[in-house]
Amino acid sequence: MIGVTWLAGMIALNYTANILAFVIKYCRGGGVMSKYLLKCMDCGAEFFTEGEKDFYESKGLTMPKRCKPCRDKRRRLFEQIQVEKELEGLLSTLPFKRIKMAEVTLPNPDTTLFIIGNGFDLMHGISSSYYNFRDTIGKNNILRFTLESYIRADDIWGDFENNLAYLDREMMLGTVDDRLGDFGVLDEDDDDFSAADFFAAQETAVSPVFILTQDLPQRFRGWIDGLKANGCSKPLKDILNHNSRYINFNYTEFLEINYEIPQENILYIHGDRRNRNVELVLGHGHDTDEVFEEWYHANKNRKEFKPRLRGRKGRYYNNDNPVYLGYFLNDDTNGNWKSQMRYDAINNTVRMIEEYYENSAKKTNDVLVTNQQYFKSLEGIKDIVVIGHSLSVVDYPYFKEIIKYHRNSNGIKWQISWHSPDDIRRITTFLSVMKIPNKNVAIFRT
Repeated sequence: MIGVTWLAGMIALNYTANILAFVIKYCRGGGVMSKYLLKCMDCGAEFFTEGEKDFYESKGLTMPKRCKPCRDKRRRLFEQIQVEKELEGLLSTLPFKRIKMAEVTLPNPDTTLFIIGNGFDLMHGISSSYYNFRDTIGKNNILRFTLESYIRADDIWGDFENNLAYLDREMMLGTVDDRLGDFGVLDEDDDDFSAADFFAAQETAVSPVFILTQDLPQRFRGWIDGLKANGCSKPLKDILNHNSRYINFNYTEFLEINYEIPQENILYIHGDRRNRNVELVLGHGHDTDEVFEEWYHANKNRKEFKPRLRGRKGRYYNNDNPVYLGYFLNDDTNGNWKSQMRYDAINNTVRMIEEYYENSAKKTNDVLVTNQQYFKSLEGIKDIVVIGHSLSVVDYPYFKEIIKYHRNSNGIKWQISWHSPDDIRRITTFLSVMKIPNKNVAIFRT
């Protein structure tokens, strides 16, 4: 009896599944049955329903000839062709030599320095881009929300470290009054004033700073610790040499694992993830004073930051905007602070914001001081091979240090890898800033 019941249930379930598949295939909203009207001219798949046809006709649109997957495929192909055309234009105007990766030469490995960047890890199938870091955080995480909301950048992940220098001062100060109201903070001379409420409101207002300076480094370290090699490919086996020296800007040891480069030949300049006693170096490389001056001069003449504003009834009043009070007010005694409590809250927030800029900066000078003897020891290097390094401005000081201590910096031969049109532009800018002769440079694609 049980077997019969089970069999009947399975038949019913199978029937229901078939009906559901039929409904999914032919229904498009409201229970209206409609067949697919077109066949894709590329793959032959059926697509395009009556509902979609009505929509296209109502908008005066031409009926599609291809299904969405094939349209997406053609778009990606078109974008790839455009990139290649852009590359051809860039490469045709370059004043330095282009070679193939197989043509990279090391006249003397003992006098060769390799500079390794994140592109090296990516080349070996390791998910180490900042977009990969973003995806591990998750969409609804408070850290990701803070990064994408409080950092003024169109795409924070595209140039992650440098973008950390652009905390949104207006957004930060714009929450102060709301937080004070949320916690019902009274003026300090009120008998019912609560210091606990004031500090709770203050901490809530500046919580993005704590998240970026405390949670971000911890989350970043955890992600770095979890990176794993993907496969055993060795695309650089004919280039890398055991006797050469290496400055590794990655935190990972895949140079040692994949190519058996001796650890003593590698300087992990921003930290080695295996060393739990050393903090990984992460941050922007901007001059914080320059960043502030840029922001200040771009905003000081805005209407909302003028000393006097016009109200709804046409009357003028002294500006009480926290951003104006915190950054553009010339004399504190003339500020429309409303209360001593609000004065303290706004100025404490400004202090925390500016401390963030210092704390989020990459401690490049500290790294240079710590490794000064190492850079001095590079004075005899004759060839430098750069692989997978973006040549971002944040790392310019390291290259300047190499050049500064070299006996004959104009005699160094440079071989630099590139992967995209943006890499080509960065290489061109880098060579100009470093005053490296074009005749000493060859670039190769990875």
